[in-house]
Amino acid sequence: MHDDLGRGMLPSRIFNDPEIHSLEMERIFARCWIFVGHVSEVASPGDYVLRYIGQDEFIVARDEMNEINVLYNRCMHRGSPVCRSEKGNTTHFRCPYHAWIYKNTGEWNGAPLRAKAYRNFDAQQWGLRKAPHVDTTHGLIFASLDPEAPTLAEYLGDMTWYLDVIFGLVPDGMRVLGEPQRWQVPTNWKMGADNFVGDSYHVASLHRSIEEVGAFPNIEITGGNGPGRHVYFPEGHGLLLNSGYLPDPWDRGGFPPEVAAMFDLERLSPSQRDFVSSLAVTHFLIFPNLAFLRVPAVTAPGEMPAVFTLLRQWQPLAPDQIVNWNWMLGWDSAPPDFTEAGYIGGLSQHGPSGILEQDDGLAWSGAPDVGRSPFARKNDVKFNYQLGFGDAAHYDVDAEYRFPGIATTTMLGEAPQRTMYGRWLTEMMRP
Repeated sequence: MHDDLGRGMLPSRIFNDPEIHSLEMERIFARCWIFVGHVSEVASPGDYVLRYIGQDEFIVARDEMNEINVLYNRCMHRGSPVCRSEKGNTTHFRCPYHAWIYKNTGEWNGAPLRAKAYRNFDAQQWGLRKAPHVDTTHGLIFASLDPEAPTLAEYLGDMTWYLDVIFGLVPDGMRVLGEPQRWQVPTNWKMGADNFVGDSYHVASLHRSIEEVGAFPNIEITGGNGPGRHVYFPEGHGLLLNSGYLPDPWDRGGFPPEVAAMFDLERLSPSQRDFVSSLAVTHFLIFPNLAFLRVPAVTAPGEMPAVFTLLRQWQPLAPDQIVNWNWMLGWDSAPPDFTEAGYIGGLSQHGPSGILEQDDGLAWSGAPDVGRSPFARKNDVKFNYQLGFGDAAHYDVDAEYRFPGIATTTMLGEAPQRTMYGRWLTEMMRP
């Protein structure tokens, strides 16, 4: 595969192979830093939510000391889940099978007839297993199951510079609006990451209907031929930046003046203030499976667009099945009508029945179909990732880009995808 990737190709079987999928659970999801929630979802001591790292279920719980714990949701007695509610508030979790009890720190705390049944029991050895590393940045909670993992800051690298801009506009940060939406899609998790790390090329063709119904004025400007660029990193992270749609008198990332006025830009460096002033569309991917969108969305024909902020995660269920997770975000200090309009706009585009989401879900099902095909395997069918490869297009590294990362001169290329799969391959080959 290394040679294929060097020629701008990928074997189709990586998108639907049980052995590769199993190895991904061990070498990607059990090693990388994985997003498991937002601090506003567990704001008070005792709050918890259920989340997933790969195919394993974890309890993300804030304890009475205000620490966030990520606990493997399996009893150490016979493996039953100790928590079956999606969210709640509690100091303890009780296994329904034999009633072993655990604190929300994960510590073992009791069992029926303990004095008779477990007289010499070493409780310290039998607590819920915990993620060895948990950290937060700008309210985003990440966990790594690898005891030897780098710090979160090291893992993110120069992406932290962009996170400071995207999430640092307001001192009190952002919060989750309502509950995360979830729905199942018949595809491989890498298709979502592939799409969001830097696929501008599909927009003008796959999403043409959003212009036809009046929900976006000119889809061409957000596509590969629009006024934007890709920014990517050796770690596999990447951004898609577009400045093509800023209705007058909007500025500062596509926000209306009354919203932009609440931003404390003095919190940012001069170069970060310069960066944020000219963007209308921002996508990013944090490898392997967390994406972000901040996009203007028209909620009704003739209306001014409403900017929404959304986090997206692709939870792998099987080689050809995922769960899409959406978290809509907002600021407490923003005008309520702006927040409501952005929420509606975000769902209309990227909710379970969103106009763009329906397009993507249909298109993403193709790769796993080919990946399982006996004909494709027999004939060694590969996918083409040569857009912007070598002299194939007007797509060069922008030597004048002043901000972190490797930036391109246009969006007519697939360098972010090739780099992301390079990171994927590095992790998969590491014992």
